Amino acid sequence: MSKQIDFSFIRYANCWEDTNILLEALKIKENEVGLSIASAGDNTLAMLVNNPEKVYAFDVNKTQLYEVELKIAAMRNYNRAKTMKLLGVIDCNNRLELYRKIEHQLSDDARAYFAINQDLIENGIIHAGKFERFFKTFRKTIVPLVCGTKNLQEFAQLDNLEKQEKFYEEKINTRRYKALIKLYFGAKVMGRFGRDKQFYKYVDDKDDQGKDVEKRIKFGVTHSINKTNPYLNYIAYGYYNEESLPFYLRRENYYRIKPNLNKIELVYGDLLAIKDQNFDFMNLSDIFEYMSEEDFKKNVRHIAKIANKGARIAYWNQQNKRYINDSRFVFDEENSRKLFEKNQSWFYRDFCLYKKSK
Repeated sequence: MSKQIDFSFIRYANCWEDTNILLEALKIKENEVGLSIASAGDNTLAMLVNNPEKVYAFDVNKTQLYEVELKIAAMRNYNRAKTMKLLGVIDCNNRLELYRKIEHQLSDDARAYFAINQDLIENGIIHAGKFERFFKTFRKTIVPLVCGTKNLQEFAQLDNLEKQEKFYEEKINTRRYKALIKLYFGAKVMGRFGRDKQFYKYVDDKDDQGKDVEKRIKFGVTHSINKTNPYLNYIAYGYYNEESLPFYLRRENYYRIKPNLNKIELVYGDLLAIKDQNFDFMNLSDIFEYMSEEDFKKNVRHIAKIANKGARIAYWNQQNKRYINDSRFVFDEENSRKLFEKNQSWFYRDFCLYKKSK
């Protein structure tokens, strides 16, 4: 499938899977070795807070690896404030100057990519993804039609579940809102402008995606606090504030992660390309969403080969339904359900946590 998809640009400038429930699920210990989808790097970086021995971050999209390189170099060389300026979290008028001081630490390929895509640095790398541009269009064109920008931003700052539900029902959840959410977050529109239509090749119920997203948002409103939700706040404002930062940039985490940056090893390729190493924990994002059932089973067999006994494997289903049916893995159904109830990223169907039993 990867041959049919354009991987010449950054698709995700931020990770959109909930870091908090991921870390709670994996329970990473010192001296453990992990495997992680690289994506934008946020969740891979967050894993370092628990001081593992090594985390291998892989991706089939080289531009995602370049972004992770940049984030690592920024954190390695700069304090938290300067890193946030360079990445685009905080306003800054000299990002290129900050970049020039660390670019020598990037790979040749990464430097070449940013040399011809200088605007990504100037505008802030966290805004560089196709998915982030999808939300920018939503914020600028759809939100004024369905609930109003002021209402959405006020909603994003609520910190009480009852107030959130009341506000949502009274000021947001109108007929027009439901209709436009179903359309904008449907497979056709999201596939063209937010993700890629090929990502839905193996999804059976893609016709219901927009309706499902609308239901998931309503569930999230009553189960997670808005004010500290980085995903909602980025959608509402187009930036993060101090109370809704991604995990790796929060004050209490940044300087715990910083000494461990050398423990990340970037790998270009898919899951099947990961060999000669065994793992204690795995963050597989929603990787199985894009596979046929046959390829899913092939990947599960490969996971069984590279996972140590007792390894924890975590992933999300967005629209597809991919569940491991292999006697070597035990599904932690109760914890999967409890963790998902706290999920702050409202686009997913469910969260799955498995343990390698033998």
